[in-house]
Amino acid sequence: MLLRQFFAVSALLGLSLLQPQPELPNFSGQLYLQSELQKEIFLCQGLANRAHQVPVNEETVFDIASLNKSFIANLVLQAVGEGRWKLDDHLNDLLAGYNYQARFDPEITLHQMLCHRSGLADYDDLAEDLKAHNFRKYKRSTFRNAAYLSFLAAQEHGPANQKFYYSNFAYHILPILLEAEYEQEFQSILSQKIGEVLGMKNLYAPIERRQVIPNLATAYTLEEGKFYANEYIDLSLGRRIFCGAPELMKWLEAGGGRSLLSDSLASLVMQNHLVDISEDYAYGYGWVTYEARDQFKMGNLDLNQSYFIHGGSTEGFQSLAISVNEGETKLVLLANNGDGKALFERAKSILKNIYDD
Repeated sequence: MLLRQFFAVSALLGLSLLQPQPELPNFSGQLYLQSELQKEIFLCQGLANRAHQVPVNEETVFDIASLNKSFIANLVLQAVGEGRWKLDDHLNDLLAGYNYQARFDPEITLHQMLCHRSGLADYDDLAEDLKAHNFRKYKRSTFRNAAYLSFLAAQEHGPANQKFYYSNFAYHILPILLEAEYEQEFQSILSQKIGEVLGMKNLYAPIERRQVIPNLATAYTLEEGKFYANEYIDLSLGRRIFCGAPELMKWLEAGGGRSLLSDSLASLVMQNHLVDISEDYAYGYGWVTYEARDQFKMGNLDLNQSYFIHGGSTEGFQSLAISVNEGETKLVLLANNGDGKALFERAKSILKNIYDD
């Protein structure tokens, strides 16, 4: 039976959520657990808007931060399945074919971009003035696709296919390619190929602030005991995706998007594409992948079971989605305050409690 509550449940797997947790104080968001080993729980807690005392509820929508990579990777793989692209297509060839002038390392391929082997830059590689105040100047810049590609091409980056280097910018370029190929805005592509197919009723990717996202939570940072609203959400850089825990649970139920792909492509999604260049990290296509008893530096839940995981943090929003033992247990956490480490520790506590050896 699904427990829907708008305050804290009395207990979750023996861990009280009514009492402050040392690793997750002041939790505000959604927690959705489906497991064959435990009761199904959907917890809504905290405030979506503190100024107006609007509580988080089942319809509340959050920025899912880097979890958008699993959606972007899936759309790229759908394009491959349709014969539009090949995974070994070179980025520069695709850009030239769409009449974009920007050029990158000629060795970069779609495959490398999907699994962070491209060498493309990330936020920390920006100039100091763009990084200041949590990247405020950069995040408040407005770009069209062509200008943004030229901006990214001008950033220093490493050689392609030499090492794992997590690049948000690689995943900013992919939606631009998708828009050029399908001649549609990313929102339309996302809705048609994922949202409508899987019945995700609250799935948004607007590219301008004039488009109102229904039931969108305000994100907050906690500083010296006070909450500060992060009112500004830039929608021109990359392609941010907004949804709630029910949509992300559908995404996990679809195997992280694998049900939308052919068997041959689906098998690549959770494959560790870094085995030849890194012993410290694992990454598939849009997901971090763990076989039983694996130990890596990113996303390590210290479980003896296989699982895939991704999370993110941006402007006060936090996200995390995990599937253990091919969907035996699925967990989604979304928050509009706190930090990603605290959210991760809560997820780890819950899953360790279920799979305590």
